[in-house]
Amino acid sequence: MALTPEALLDGPRGRRLLLEFALASEQRTDPSSAELSGLVHEAARVLEPQGEHRGQLMSRWAVFGSPVRVLSPAVGPAEVARALDATDLADPSEDLLRLVLADVVAFARYWQEPEGEDLLAGSAELRGALLRVARHLLGSPQTQWWSHEVRLSDQACVQWPDIPGYDHSGEPTQVLSDWCAEQQALELRALGDRPEDPKASYGGVWWSRPPDHLLRSTARFSDHAPAVLYLFEDDFGWETAHTRRLWVSGAPRVCEIRSAQDWAALCERFPLEVSAEKRHDWYRTTGRAGRWVIPDWEAASKEYDGVHLSVAGYLSSAGRAIPVGADTASVIAGWNPGESWWFTSETILGSEVTHWQLDEESLHWRKVSSCAGEELPPAG
Repeated sequence: MALTPEALLDGPRGRRLLLEFALASEQRTDPSSAELSGLVHEAARVLEPQGEHRGQLMSRWAVFGSPVRVLSPAVGPAEVARALDATDLADPSEDLLRLVLADVVAFARYWQEPEGEDLLAGSAELRGALLRVARHLLGSPQTQWWSHEVRLSDQACVQWPDIPGYDHSGEPTQVLSDWCAEQQALELRALGDRPEDPKASYGGVWWSRPPDHLLRSTARFSDHAPAVLYLFEDDFGWETAHTRRLWVSGAPRVCEIRSAQDWAALCERFPLEVSAEKRHDWYRTTGRAGRWVIPDWEAASKEYDGVHLSVAGYLSSAGRAIPVGADTASVIAGWNPGESWWFTSETILGSEVTHWQLDEESLHWRKVSSCAGEELPPAG
């Protein structure tokens, strides 16, 4: 199922990708200009919830420190749309796309209101201008892999310095059973402790991904860097990582999440009620009040050996309220695009460990012989 420009515009992360690519294009095709960047900054500042820029991150295409003209506080989406229409779009190379995608993933937040830039990208005035960018990107061979199913022949697992990874994975059946019991306990406690008013100042476990102690893997870029080195939501600013290849035996049954419809179907077949636990966070991020479900991953594991969220599925669907039945919805939250999670123990981790270091100047991950000052995770 190929990603369409319209589907890309349906997703909050997809719209942000288009805006960020336009900003990157301005910097690359006309470095002396900051017209679009300045307008986006001012319009987003006006739209930012509570009137201030609360985000902790800054786009690599931001123009702070550059000579930007002082703009009127009245700058809005219409002015941005005109500047966007006039911006020459850069060639969507693998290098540029992965850096833009990295920003889009890093800016995702499902526990509070969207950033001003996300609200700007979702405005009606920008739709036509962003559609031009979408057609430009999806016409490139460099974006075709976004819609691919899991590539079983080219999967790698990552171990970060301080969170669960391949060296902290457990036996899938036990991990899934423990997770299901924990989710039920969290929901029961939230039912007793938290008000039903979604606007109340409460928060909880906002993600909907499978349990952390399962093995997860991702495909690699042409330089063999696993995609997740760049595409990791809510990261901790790591500068080192270790990776190992992963093989899954036989012909695994993989649930492919390529669209909001795929996610809704999975939730309908294996629903797990999480309304009390997630209503406050997901109301803030989507504006929807009502019942919420996520997939019951333990139940889904009886039918599938793994689940894969394609980049297309992420860009078109993550962060939005996805209808599930007549009065229920769900959110894809806390997932990394292109990542697969494995419910089966029929997996083989390669013994060779590859070390990676982030180059702070180029913002690319480079292979290194070792990571100084870090203890190497066990090879297994």
